[in-house]
Amino acid sequence: MEVLIGSTLGVIVLAGVLSAFLFLGRAGVAVQNYSDMEAQAREAMETFALDVRMAYGVSWTISGGDATAVTVTVEENGDEARYTYTYNSGAGTFSRQRTYPSAGSTRVLITGIKRNTSVDFFTAYKIDTQRIDFSTTSAAAAANMTKQIQISLEAERLRTTLGAATNKVVSARFVLRNKKVTT
Repeated sequence: MEVLIGSTLGVIVLAGVLSAFLFLGRAGVAVQNYSDMEAQAREAMETFALDVRMAYGVSWTISGGDATAVTVTVEENGDEARYTYTYNSGAGTFSRQRTYPSAGSTRVLITGIKRNTSVDFFTAYKIDTQRIDFSTTSAAAAANMTKQIQISLEAERLRTTLGAATNKVVSARFVLRNKKVTT
C-alpha cells in the first residue's frame, strides 16, 4: 500500500515537473521568435533609413496599384550608387540589392512577412506630407513627388507546437534629405 501511494505521488510530481519543463521550453521558443523578428526589423529599418536619408534620387516599381520596389540613388565616396529595396509578397521577404554601378548580391533583410492587403508595404509622401496614391500616379510622377517614405509590415514566425508569433512594424517617415522637390 505504501509503495502504491508513493508511486502515485511520484507520478504526480513528475507530471508537474514535465509540464513546467514543456511550458518553459515553449515560452523560450516564443521569446526567441519575437527576438528574431525584432532584430531583423531593427536592422532592416536602420539599413533602409541610412540609404533613404542620403538619397538624392528615387524611382518606384509599381505593380497592381502598389509599390513593390523602390530604388534610391546615393553618393558613395564621390560616386553614384543605387540600391533597390524590394518587397516580395509571394516569398514574404524584404530585400536590398546594389544595382549600380555594378550589381551585387541580394541581401534579405526581413523574412516571414505576412501579406496584408489592407496596408501598403511602401508609402510615399509629397513635400507637403500628402500621401502619394500609387494606383492613380505613374512611377515617374511618384518619383518626382516623393520626399518621404514609410514602411509598414507584419512579420510572423510559426512553430509546430506553438501559435504564431507576430510583430507589427511601422517605420518612421524617412525624409530624403538630399532630394530636391518643388511640389
